[in-house]
Amino acid sequence: MKNVGETAAQRIVAAREEGGPFASIWDFTERVDPQVVNKRSLESLVKCGALDSTGATRMGMLAVLEQALGFGQKLAQDRLMGQSSLFDGAFDAADTGLEHHHPPIPAGEFEKQELLRLEKETLGLYVSEHPLSAVREQLRRKTDATLAELERRRDGEVVTVGGIVSDVKHLTTKRGDPMVFLTLDDPTGTAEVVVFNSAYAAARELCVTDRILIVKGRIDHKQAGETKLLASEITPFEAVPERREVRFSLDAREAPAGAIRELARLVREFPGESPVYLSLSTSEGPKTYALGPEYRVRPDPDFLAEARAVLGGSALLS
Repeated sequence: MKNVGETAAQRIVAAREEGGPFASIWDFTERVDPQVVNKRSLESLVKCGALDSTGATRMGMLAVLEQALGFGQKLAQDRLMGQSSLFDGAFDAADTGLEHHHPPIPAGEFEKQELLRLEKETLGLYVSEHPLSAVREQLRRKTDATLAELERRRDGEVVTVGGIVSDVKHLTTKRGDPMVFLTLDDPTGTAEVVVFNSAYAAARELCVTDRILIVKGRIDHKQAGETKLLASEITPFEAVPERREVRFSLDAREAPAGAIRELARLVREFPGESPVYLSLSTSEGPKTYALGPEYRVRPDPDFLAEARAVLGGSALLS
């Protein structure tokens, strides 16, 4: 973990074994020597979620971090100088039920993407979840390889991958042309993407950290023990809202025989979670039907394309 060395880790473990789990960030700074776990160390511990078990938010703990450290340092100094509190020698604080009074920790929390960024910053990996988890299926449909597969693909093969940029290194070639090395992450792994001047000129504004990209390129195994992707085309990835339901509109008076039966068959081939509604124009007026729970569908592009072929291009409502 960034800023947390072996000595600090040993002191934290020893304090936890001696006094049990830490109840709060205040409890942590009271029991762990602030000279060993300093501000940068404690900040990293909070950012990566190591103190989430206390029940406080990471944003809230960062807001009181300096106060908590100051309190811990004062307590450590008092112990070192042999100063005693009002109750020392007469009462035991635990027996009297008296506790140190600390300011409340704010309840607000960072957005999920920021929490994941902080985890990556301090640990070098995501813990809570991968930032692409929510769009994993959409990303898969726009690519033909995952980053973990690149090592197994043949040298020189052209593939299309997608991922989030976690690091950018700007360089200049011997000829004076700009180029960049992108570190790309997806839920399966990490890969380095080399972007030479020709591709960089067309995608300069996209080569920034935290940007989700679709990259087409050629696999290069020639580097010593490393696999790289030499980018030829870089485009932004734009997630689209997933459909919560699917609605069709059909004129029952003109629809081909068996159209509804064909739609039901098609829905069965793409089982999912989205309900299906069918609006019909009939001789008795408009009617809307909801297909039963056994006819919920996964509305991916293949299903939608086949549904249009069965019912007509205008049957699918947006």
